[in-house]
Amino acid sequence: MKIRGTPASAQRGAATLVVVMVLFLVMALLAAYANRSLLFEQRMASSYYRASLSQEVAEAGVEWTLAQLNGTAMDATCTPVASGGERFADRYLTIDASNRSITARSNDRYGIIDCARSAANQGWACRCADASAAHTAQAPVAAAGFTPSFGVRFENGGRGGTLAVDVQACTDSVVDHCNLDITQRTAITNNQLSGLKLKVQLALVSAVRTPPASALTVRGDIRSTGAGLGLHNSDARSAGLLAMLGGTWTGKVDARLETVPGAATGPAVLQTDDALRAAVSGEDVFKMFMGASIGRYATHPALRTLACDGDCAEAIDTAYKAGQRMLWVEGDLTLSSNRTLATLADPVLIIATGKVTLGGPMQINGMLVAKGDLEWTNTAGMPSTINGIVLVGGDVVSTGAVDIVYQQKVADQVRNRMGSYVRVPGGWID
Repeated sequence: MKIRGTPASAQRGAATLVVVMVLFLVMALLAAYANRSLLFEQRMASSYYRASLSQEVAEAGVEWTLAQLNGTAMDATCTPVASGGERFADRYLTIDASNRSITARSNDRYGIIDCARSAANQGWACRCADASAAHTAQAPVAAAGFTPSFGVRFENGGRGGTLAVDVQACTDSVVDHCNLDITQRTAITNNQLSGLKLKVQLALVSAVRTPPASALTVRGDIRSTGAGLGLHNSDARSAGLLAMLGGTWTGKVDARLETVPGAATGPAVLQTDDALRAAVSGEDVFKMFMGASIGRYATHPALRTLACDGDCAEAIDTAYKAGQRMLWVEGDLTLSSNRTLATLADPVLIIATGKVTLGGPMQINGMLVAKGDLEWTNTAGMPSTINGIVLVGGDVVSTGAVDIVYQQKVADQVRNRMGSYVRVPGGWID
């Protein structure tokens, strides 16, 4: 029997098959490795996105806090209200008007102020609980994708006029989830979240850098008729100073002047003061005491521009009830209503870039600043009084019985407690 062998040409296909299978195996390994690298890069990109989002949320929390500190009265949802609310700074901070020290009123470890992103109003849904309240977690927000949140707490500053703000940012709608340990995070959110803590140093810029130590400070002259202009200062710290003026006072009635007990009223009135005589304009006097030019001062974050026609007393009263304490009137200002504006415990600062006209009985508790002249008339039998400080960049003309009672507590308030909060350059840690 003859056995025939397989031709060599018939076995060439088997070798090719082996080579192709090896190449397929190599390609499969390369595809698996590429897919693994792609998944890894996707996870890295997702982590970078969450980290960037938490960074932006933390910065937003700082800016939100600054806006609230420089804002007006608000309610428990941190929403501004026209009356009946409380200013953010008053609710959460205690500021000593004698030395500018700022103390946080809440010592809660995680803070009692928090906000979560709200799609309803394209902003933040916030909670501003009372300072005595205890921390409670926010309710989760059901939404597609990330719904970030942040929490805020205050720490005492290292020096007078400063404070620290701690912001905890989270990519979850419940900021407390970013305060949990890794095991608790995994159980709640499968660990798909990112958090960031940012600490920022803030400083209080005074509303008035150097308040006058006298009841009335005038760049020009004082002209009084009728019962006379009454000035009263029994404060020993200011040596009972009644008036400083660059010009002279005509129509002065000594019986209407009252200084510290036992002191003569003459030395308490400084006429032709060299510094005030050297002032070329009302803006020079403004800069001398307020600490900035009129143009720069107008950028104070806490300053509010008041728009009114005719008698502005009602507009000022409405603004005060809404939590506004630094009021700016562009141009002339007229007050002629029988009203009591502000209180000595919480005074108001009123600044007018033009002439100020006061008429009739009234009471203003705070500091009045006029770049131009001050014309004050009271022919009624009722008192017309300013409890605090008056600064005038022009002349003063008074008719009838009008009085200025110097209040050291007002000077302390406008210098050490009233003003705007700003970030300290370089004062941050994350």
